[in-house]
Amino acid sequence: MKINITKETLLEGIQVISTGVSSRTTLPILHNFLIETQKNKLKLVRTDMEMATVHYINAEVEEEGNLTVPLKEFTEIIKNLPDGKEISLFTGDNNKFHIKSGKSKFWVIGAPKSEYPAIPEIEKTGSVVLSPLALQNMIDKTAFSASTQETRYILNGLLWNNSADKFEVVATDGGRLAVASHPALPDSAEFKIIIPTKILNEVVRFISLVKPDKDTQIRVNVGSNQVSFEMNETTFISRLIEGNFPNYKQVIPAKKNISFEIFTKELLASTRRASLCSGEFGSTVKFHVENNLMTVSSTSQNMEFSDELPIEYDKEVFDCAFNPQFIMDVLKNVGSEKVSFSFVNASQPVLIEPVGNEELKYVIMPVRI
Repeated sequence: MKINITKETLLEGIQVISTGVSSRTTLPILHNFLIETQKNKLKLVRTDMEMATVHYINAEVEEEGNLTVPLKEFTEIIKNLPDGKEISLFTGDNNKFHIKSGKSKFWVIGAPKSEYPAIPEIEKTGSVVLSPLALQNMIDKTAFSASTQETRYILNGLLWNNSADKFEVVATDGGRLAVASHPALPDSAEFKIIIPTKILNEVVRFISLVKPDKDTQIRVNVGSNQVSFEMNETTFISRLIEGNFPNYKQVIPAKKNISFEIFTKELLASTRRASLCSGEFGSTVKFHVENNLMTVSSTSQNMEFSDELPIEYDKEVFDCAFNPQFIMDVLKNVGSEKVSFSFVNASQPVLIEPVGNEELKYVIMPVRI
């Protein structure tokens, strides 16, 4: 294999594949990535056996070939080569990978492609095409509600529910729920799958990195136990999470016996201050609603906080309490000037919705007071 390429192009490719996959592995070969020629392009592949990234970059290919190369060492070498000079890459005896730029020369020991895990082709049972920016928004608005506990593996992913009526992305950790809806996707098969949060965060990172224009689309291919995301020259592949996601529709309050609206930034700031005074062993922020005022308060053994915010509410006195982090996470991500709080009663979950946007719903379990 012999290749000529610019430093900037090579670094861009490395950046795409260098994160997302786990660096903690007992298989030494997984510290490598695969570099392979395909006509006038280089195919870069990285996997940790759970997810994989495949990315193509332009290069001048003089001789075809392939090799796996240690990612960390290779990345540091390329970063420290002179700017503005072309890089020559070529294989030698005993899996040596030579790197030359100007008068600078390196070589690293690689491993043959045959030792690297093969990236399986997805047997597509369904696919959807949508705007990457819309997808990024739906993930950003929900992923923070997914569980990070390894014991709740089913909840370590986001449910994708694609029906004839609408497309929904759902996340929950058992104490809170986030639902983002999108209008029905035409010409798409119906499916209900759980995608690991890890791969979705990587897709969001990539979308932020490449900044696609409004005409770019991302194709999501669904297989029996895998999913892939294809955009331009890049594909992300991941296993699906197997199991039954909770019936989230039962959790969303159907009635709104008590409801009011409040400015998002004001409540976020007040809740953040309240969180500074919450107890060490169980953070709680209390909301007392009466006579067009919301009193936000918290107490601990050595501290106490209270604040008042104006709202439009003149019905019965109402008290409730929540984990302040759950409230803050919603308010930081909801993206609206005002939010509405709706309750069946104080012991039931609260439904939080951005005013003027029917596509987002957040449900948070109360804390007993």
